[in-house]
Amino acid sequence: MKDDIKVYEAEMKFFRAYQYFNLLKRFGGVPLIEKTLTLDDKDLLYGPRDSRETIAAFIKKNLDEAIPELPLESEIANDDKGRISKGAALAFKARFSLFEGTWRKYHGLQGAEAFLDDAISASKSVIDSNEYELWDHRTELGDLAYKYFFTLSKIKANPAGLTKADNKETILAQRYDEDLRESPRYEHSGNLCPTKKLADMYLDKNGLPINHPNTVFKGYQRLTSEYEDRDPRMDIFFLKPGERFWLFSQPMYNADWNNLDDPNRGIVYNVEFGFWTQTGYRNVKFEAEITFPLGNDWSVIRYTEVLLIYAEASFEKNNRITDAELNLSINKLRDRVGMPHLTNDFVTTNGLNMLEEIRRERTIELSLEGFRLDDLRRWKTAETELNQPLRGIKYKGTEYETDGRWNNLGYEVDEEGVIILEKASDRKFDPDKHYLFPLPTRQILLNPQLEQNPGWK
Repeated sequence: MKDDIKVYEAEMKFFRAYQYFNLLKRFGGVPLIEKTLTLDDKDLLYGPRDSRETIAAFIKKNLDEAIPELPLESEIANDDKGRISKGAALAFKARFSLFEGTWRKYHGLQGAEAFLDDAISASKSVIDSNEYELWDHRTELGDLAYKYFFTLSKIKANPAGLTKADNKETILAQRYDEDLRESPRYEHSGNLCPTKKLADMYLDKNGLPINHPNTVFKGYQRLTSEYEDRDPRMDIFFLKPGERFWLFSQPMYNADWNNLDDPNRGIVYNVEFGFWTQTGYRNVKFEAEITFPLGNDWSVIRYTEVLLIYAEASFEKNNRITDAELNLSINKLRDRVGMPHLTNDFVTTNGLNMLEEIRRERTIELSLEGFRLDDLRRWKTAETELNQPLRGIKYKGTEYETDGRWNNLGYEVDEEGVIILEKASDRKFDPDKHYLFPLPTRQILLNPQLEQNPGWK
């Protein structure tokens, strides 16, 4: 590796940028501390907030100083895997720059273009490094191969026996190990359920929205109708009613991936509301098929996000994107699952909106990974999206209504026949208040010079 002291300093600057970015996203401007504090540093301990511009510039400065001193992923020894690489710092700079650039663009602040340029440049540097590649093992694992990316372990955790060593997509991970540090449960008791909003965002198999006049969408009448002729990623990450799946305890876990049709093994998804699901939809992203202890990592940054950043930043900067840029980014993601390419001609011919399609691709790919709220906030669409009712499956006029097993769900149904989990009247997002979080009251009591965010005083 490079000179150890310089690498340690670069890692420190990366994590300082990482933490300040979390503060910036949540609160906007915060006090900037650049030294180890003592009790004598009263001006810093009890000083005012620095501006958003100051904090954003500080994050960029730390990353720009860190990147040249960090090693490539391929230069990091096996015993040091998990430490910060040049690719991780570049990818994180791309994430930060896209957030800040689009926040400024849609919230009416100056300086958006410079950050969008940084997002394009940093993401392109990761792409050009050839250090990372998308997880695509359909040859070994078939059409559901993408699902197994999220449950990789150091032991056999999929039918092909692929492990973490076969993964070149993850750029930075929260690392776990079956023997040393067991991974937590990401999902339990239906608490990580897709909503109808997400389900309806999946395109049909020809790349058209399901409300398009030329769609091949089959509707909702049968329990499995809406899953037919759709983007394969819906089949990969959603369980269909009646589908057999595997869990983490006997006899439900898939110990050897043999005898998959044995009715005494696995479990059938029966759409049991309140247990398997809250919405009628069941997610299997992150769902391991082996028994505890589990050692699957959490991808903090992965190559998929880098490609999505490149596409979005390119369009946001130039109000257009070339087919070559789409082929370098979004269409690589579509190739992985056998979806048609997104092209300018396809968008124009079918009356689509390119920005909406780029955002759709991001939402589908990164669903349930913790990005959605920040995306809605930076796009300034949270005031529209988060004031809508929270909805589940379509009930009226479908087998859910006529079958008899779901006669007493206890949910209200809207005018479209869709179950409502939360009414619009119970969901409030105030655009003058909720785009930023409140500073903790205790911090303001300790330091009265800290000015509270608008609407929270």
